[in-house]
Amino acid sequence: MPVSAADRATRALEARLLDGHYPAGARLPAERALADELGVSRGTLREAIQRLAARGLLASRVGSGVYVTERLHGGLASPWRQLLAEHPHLGGDMLEFRRVLEGAAAQFAAERASRADLATLRGVVDRLRRARRDDDEAQEVLLDSVWHGAIAAAAHNSMFGYLQANLLAMHREHIAHNQAGLRYGDRAVAEALWQQHFALWEAIRAREPYRARDAMYAHIDFVRARLTPPAQR
Repeated sequence: MPVSAADRATRALEARLLDGHYPAGARLPAERALADELGVSRGTLREAIQRLAARGLLASRVGSGVYVTERLHGGLASPWRQLLAEHPHLGGDMLEFRRVLEGAAAQFAAERASRADLATLRGVVDRLRRARRDDDEAQEVLLDSVWHGAIAAAAHNSMFGYLQANLLAMHREHIAHNQAGLRYGDRAVAEALWQQHFALWEAIRAREPYRARDAMYAHIDFVRARLTPPAQR
């Protein structure tokens, strides 16, 4: 069966949602620019957007534009968020899984990151550096999630992006309910986290996959140690 222009546009736009090119919450480019990007007419683009909106992946806001919904990244976290809050020991299992997943993501990012990915990662690193310099705890916490998400996107594997978004959401909730916590207010801890993030950036930028993987392992191990109650260490 012949594939129509609308079918091709739908698949192309869907691929951009899956690989994180347009992440959840992002507004799509203006209609003319996006049509040019996909190489289709504006009418064909509208049909593709309507199809994806019908599936809950896009949503139009009057007077604002078309936005990517949370649907691609909304299926895993619940009910795990509540379970993590009620059973903090499950956080160890979650971090163990994060170590495997994010180690692989860092390795692939070092192998596959495009110039645009590296520019994004550099931008996040620069913002992390400024936040550390200014001792801006709230910004450091926010950028931590942005950083890990950017690495997952640079791995160019749609499953990494999906799982990463959900795991980070659960991780933030786990920290909030853990009495020990990471204690971002501790400057020594904040400095250690910054150094770990920078080591990851250096390995990815240098295109050294196994160094990047090991840097991520070291980071997750540090976080896990901080979240483990002293009596259990």
